[in-house]
Amino acid sequence: MSAVSEKEPVGVADPAQAPEGQSPTPLAEPATTAPAPATDTPPNDDTTNKPAPQQQQEQPLTADSVPTDAKREADLQSAERDKETVEEFQYLLEKSQHLFSGLSDLPEIGSKYWQPHFQRTFEVYTKLWKFQNQHRLLLENPVHYGLKRWEVGEIASKIGQLYYRYYLRTSETNYLHEAFVFYDAIRERNYFRGELSMKNSALMIKKLRYYARFIVVCLQMNSTGMMLQLLEEVKSLVEVYATVFNPVDKMEWALVVKEMALFMQAVCGPVPVDDAGVTLPASYRLVPRRGRVEKEPKFRLQEALVVGNRPTQIKFSELTLDMYYVLQMLEREPSVNPMGAAPSEGAVSAEPSATGISESVRSPDMLESASSAVQEPNADATRSDSTEIKPKEKTEDTDRATRRPNPHKYVLYQPTVSQVLVYLANAFREIGDQGCVLLYLSSDGSRIDSETSHGYIGGIATSRRGQGDSTHDRTTDLLINTVHPADLVPFTRKPLFLIVESSCSSTYSNMPNLFNQPMLALLSPTMYPIHMNSGIYTFFLHSPLVAFCALSQITTMDAIRWAHVDRLFGEFEDCVWEFVSQVSDTRVRRFFGDDFLRQIVVRHVVCCVVLGMHREFTRKEHLPQASPELFAQIAEEAELIRKARAIIDECGVAEMYRLEESIGSPAPVTDTGLST
Repeated sequence: MSAVSEKEPVGVADPAQAPEGQSPTPLAEPATTAPAPATDTPPNDDTTNKPAPQQQQEQPLTADSVPTDAKREADLQSAERDKETVEEFQYLLEKSQHLFSGLSDLPEIGSKYWQPHFQRTFEVYTKLWKFQNQHRLLLENPVHYGLKRWEVGEIASKIGQLYYRYYLRTSETNYLHEAFVFYDAIRERNYFRGELSMKNSALMIKKLRYYARFIVVCLQMNSTGMMLQLLEEVKSLVEVYATVFNPVDKMEWALVVKEMALFMQAVCGPVPVDDAGVTLPASYRLVPRRGRVEKEPKFRLQEALVVGNRPTQIKFSELTLDMYYVLQMLEREPSVNPMGAAPSEGAVSAEPSATGISESVRSPDMLESASSAVQEPNADATRSDSTEIKPKEKTEDTDRATRRPNPHKYVLYQPTVSQVLVYLANAFREIGDQGCVLLYLSSDGSRIDSETSHGYIGGIATSRRGQGDSTHDRTTDLLINTVHPADLVPFTRKPLFLIVESSCSSTYSNMPNLFNQPMLALLSPTMYPIHMNSGIYTFFLHSPLVAFCALSQITTMDAIRWAHVDRLFGEFEDCVWEFVSQVSDTRVRRFFGDDFLRQIVVRHVVCCVVLGMHREFTRKEHLPQASPELFAQIAEEAELIRKARAIIDECGVAEMYRLEESIGSPAPVTDTGLST
């Protein structure tokens, strides 16, 4: 992965409009062109057939010598202006590169430390982009600078990376969309072409890295069709790269392509296709249902910490399948379709109204700087020269959900115990009085055999990086490199929502609530009778519809039936909410004030009902649980079982579920101490 990674985190984030139009010049035609240097035409020295001396002596009387001197002066001034233009471009380019390289050194915690740097970087790239756009012809002239097409593409790629990194920092999907539009425009205009004719391996590496980043963005945007196209293109590029240049890192790039293909297959494989082989549409991010959104929510999920430590699970870069599902689950559905968002050629604009993106989710501090980053000069004659964008006035009919941003997320792949605690402490510090922290743990289990008091009984395993060769015995190593329930107790001073996907998830079932604050732990089954690429419980929290199809081995379905089953699942979740909303625990009920947490709880119950009816899930260890356990009886409600049966019958998979029995608790077992 070293061939792709540049200390750039993966998830995790955009107020500009991307370049458009497939013109021969990059991204947009320059609005103005530099004046061409004037040239003097030498006087005609041929005196043949000319009347004599009088006409030749009359020539000085025309005062041609005066304009000739003015021309020379104008040429000198033009050359000086051209030189200043090139120097200004070089200055902006060097400054932008310096600021961009500094992004990797910024701390990941504390927005007051990293946001000013992003602000300055956006401002410089705004100036750089507009400047090269205005002076494109001059800069492309080899006499002055010789700007190459791929160099303009590299600037555009940096802006795309800037938006993606800001998305990772802010968790706002509209910044992710802007990165998508940038990368898509680079591909459409083929900026990184010519690497073979120039025998330029460095340019080929830039192109491969661009493709890798674009695929990550498409993955986050759920743009399946584009992902498959890019995968085929990057496979061909890697083969050409290995054949033509025979580089030392060709095996690394082959491994990157393999990871891409496996991850895409794991993401796209469970989704059924229609009769034509087209993947059926599914919504993975939050879409609040009617009647569930409070007018003025007072409690909200502000911070989320997503931890993944499953070395054997399919991953791409530093993102496992479980982590990918949770990241999507904690974001609202973007307001723009990425495949149809690009503006028309010659009308590139950064106006929010042009992209259809709600201004309310944009960072106010970034609007002025980033919004004009790709604005084409004079693209709209009615637009003011000012780069400031003012939000449109909101009406009562505007979606209330857009008033509340997505929770901020920290994404940790194979962290150490100290990293988990440091990031959790920072999230704990950042939330307000009406805020909540969500902690998601996906890891192999770590159970301590010896008796240990005070809650240090095992939990999820963490990485041992940086500890060197251990001299402890195995039990001590497990004890040290485990996030125990007791480690989390200090963070229950504020509302804590815990989700654990692990074979040792049950160790978190009896965490003490010492501070009388809202606390809820949703715990996965400790064993699965059916193997999947991801945790089945996390899959259900991500998308109950697709998880049900994967569990029921449904691979094809016509579009009409798919839409009907989707509606049935919506009705199923609404029915679950009617029961969940009647929970008497007032502390737990506070979590229901947040759209994300409410949806997670509802899908937890949906998972309990479906798994409880499946013929393979017959043991207590096969079912999820909660602490405090408030939802086990809800999962046995006859109305919910009828809703689930309707879905099973519609999909024609009744043979895989127990429909003739009283569903709820699994069949009793005599041995409950099986090893996990």
